[in-house]
Amino acid sequence: MLEVRGLVVSYGGLRAVDGVSLEVRPGEIVSIIGMNGAGKTSILNAISGIVSPDTGEIRFEGASIGGLPPHAVVARGIVQVPEGRLIFGTLSVEENLSAAAHQHGGFVLRRRARPNLRGLFPALADKLDRPAASLSGGEAQMLALARGIEAEPRLLLLDEPSLGLSPKLSADVFALISRLRDQGLTVLLVEQNVRRTLALADRAYVLESGRITLQGPAAELMSDERLVSNYLGISSPASFVPA
Repeated sequence: MLEVRGLVVSYGGLRAVDGVSLEVRPGEIVSIIGMNGAGKTSILNAISGIVSPDTGEIRFEGASIGGLPPHAVVARGIVQVPEGRLIFGTLSVEENLSAAAHQHGGFVLRRRARPNLRGLFPALADKLDRPAASLSGGEAQMLALARGIEAEPRLLLLDEPSLGLSPKLSADVFALISRLRDQGLTVLLVEQNVRRTLALADRAYVLESGRITLQGPAAELMSDERLVSNYLGISSPASFVPA
């Protein structure tokens, strides 16, 4: 579905992504794991057209999308839910959801029935008329996810969806991502919660200083000694129990 080959992204001469190659197959959850500053968000931003890569190829469903503007990438079926949520606080929950709808490559306001809203986002279903700024942190993250789903993606890019949330709310977010995958949505997930990410993902890539240093099935990476030691802070894979 998504193929990235030899991706390089630089900012002012500083290389943030250095020759990254990865792929995402239909129906998978694939995760990119790495410390702050490793280049994870830059990869997502290059895929979604927010930044222009220096070199490399990005193909989605067989077509090249590298260098396309963000609205054209969304029109092809790739939607990014950014770190920090970036919801419109002065707009209502309903208006935030409506603003995500796209038509003919542009964004328009629309109202329509949302049969999935109560099932996937019960905390939002009764708050459609409330200002988004009045939501709790967990509700705001759910709104950001719901807004991404409202744009009807075939590939959803998630950037740190559990950032700043309590363990309980983080668990709710990961459970929701699992349900979305069960409904057929493909997800590329950037996360620092390595335990939950490896328990959820089908495959994962470990990014260090802009380069992929480990990759493979998530279940196998759970037993990699270097990953367990560097990212989970425990001495051996045998003592790792997924959350």
